[in-house]
Amino acid sequence: MPAFLLILAIVLAAALLYLSRLPRDYEVRRSLFMRTDRRTVFDRVREFPSWSDWSPWLLHEPEAKRHFSAAADQPDGYYTWDGRTIGAGRLTHVRFDEPGRIEQRLEIQRPFKSGSEVWWEFTEADGGTEVAWCLRGRMPFLLRPMIPMVREMIGKDYELGLARLRGCIDPDAGGPELCFEGETTLEPHSALVIPFSGGMDAMIRAMEDGFPRLAAHLASLGVAPSGPPFSAYHKVDIKKKTFRCDIVLPAPAGIDPGPFDRKDFSGGRHYRVTLTGSYDFLELAWYAAIAHARMLKLKLDKHRPMLEVYENDPADVASPRELRTALYLPLR
Repeated sequence: MPAFLLILAIVLAAALLYLSRLPRDYEVRRSLFMRTDRRTVFDRVREFPSWSDWSPWLLHEPEAKRHFSAAADQPDGYYTWDGRTIGAGRLTHVRFDEPGRIEQRLEIQRPFKSGSEVWWEFTEADGGTEVAWCLRGRMPFLLRPMIPMVREMIGKDYELGLARLRGCIDPDAGGPELCFEGETTLEPHSALVIPFSGGMDAMIRAMEDGFPRLAAHLASLGVAPSGPPFSAYHKVDIKKKTFRCDIVLPAPAGIDPGPFDRKDFSGGRHYRVTLTGSYDFLELAWYAAIAHARMLKLKLDKHRPMLEVYENDPADVASPRELRTALYLPLR
């Protein structure tokens, strides 16, 4: 046997051995407390037509075709979806244990074929209900290395769906409302910035301290900001939850920057997504925005920062539910 064929055989054998040792099954579980009784949330989940109000997938393509079976809120009832962006599939009620559990079967036809067990648990807790959304699936042999990524993606979808479901059931709690507005062009502009590098908690503290300092400096010069404050994310490590970003307040070019840095932002083509709701939902909003860009096969420009623009002031709104944040993904 020629040497290169021998080497190839060894590499393939090693790869197959590696794949054979990876788990084939995986589970996802996310839960959220909702200030309501079990029956209310149980009935909301069993009513498939109501899923359009909170589904983390129909959010991306509300015009997708849907079909509901007769008695869709009973065992063996189902709904199907068919969309250009979110693919096609079917979700069927398998068994009810009212009002504590719903078991379902998920069948995906497009963009790939798969089947999974899905179940919901509704547990009384602290005057409300702990709602758990769970999935058990199996990955094809050659795709087993993708299990951690798939598990994380489904988990984020479930977190977004649960947050939106809670917002529908308990308006006082609020939920993330997302609008995928499309491509837009930003004009170049100058700004005062405070560079930051570090973890999530430190970044939040830096923003709470930094934006008022930037505004106070402009006020001391008798100069108004030339736009709403924003954060410019240059590098994000999702696993470590670390960030390299700028805390930014747009300001006219040529002013005295004082103790701050001055930076010019180039503007250009972006995809805009708007979040209406608490800043607590920003992580989920970014996940959904990037997922939407992938669904549309948009090419992101990694040489320009992603922008998080705070379009209204928390001091000027009656509730965090009224906060409006624009997310701008730079496009090539």
